[in-house]
Amino acid sequence: MMFGRPLALGRVLGAVSVSCLIITGTARAEEALRDFTQPDLRDFTASAVIVQKNDAVLHKIGRSFAQGYRVRESLIRFKEPLKLRVDAKAGFLSVRYVINGNRKATAVPGLHINKVKDITGRPGEAQGMLDSGILTPSFLANAVASRFVGRQELEGQTVPVFEFWYTADVLSRHHLLWIDPEKRIILRHDVDDRFGHPWVRYVLKQPIQVVGIWVPTRLEVYSADGHLAAVTRYASVKVNTGLSESLFRL
Repeated sequence: MMFGRPLALGRVLGAVSVSCLIITGTARAEEALRDFTQPDLRDFTASAVIVQKNDAVLHKIGRSFAQGYRVRESLIRFKEPLKLRVDAKAGFLSVRYVINGNRKATAVPGLHINKVKDITGRPGEAQGMLDSGILTPSFLANAVASRFVGRQELEGQTVPVFEFWYTADVLSRHHLLWIDPEKRIILRHDVDDRFGHPWVRYVLKQPIQVVGIWVPTRLEVYSADGHLAAVTRYASVKVNTGLSESLFRL
């Protein structure tokens, strides 16, 4: 599973044709991204398995991006607000990756590596549940600005489309989100590069409902030119089990 990836009108046009967007009056124009968060989600656990990948396409997206797909299986744990832990194995080595607020740690105990980084002013590195297709209130409160772009047909339904960016980062990538308004999950997530060109696309599918919260269980990653780069599946999904704060200590 990839963690750490990371449209002014001109940028939006690169991913969404204005002629395809259906603007339906003032009421629609007032839609806000915060209306599609999952405030009832307190914590989340899932095992992630990369079931398909194309190394050539991954490297075309970016070398550092491709490195995030070297580990086939990982255990993801998230706790509000903005706490994330990923445990994985690379060969005989265990790798632990933790974000807690404005601090981010990477540990490889077998190599005596334990790096802690201050990510203040770089909210894009905080990540959280965005990669898993869910928006939380704490994510939007962390220096995120957004605007309603319009509504578009996607997989047979008309859904709201939003643009967002990080206000604390002057070189922030811009993102487009297609949201399922009933399940309140991300269906598609397009990201541009730092020059405003399309960079990578995430398509989230096969949602399941866990204690009243919908969670996508299949994540497809595509390059800017539409080639499939990787597919990740979630299993053993658990929500609101009361994860201990000690799991996220740095």
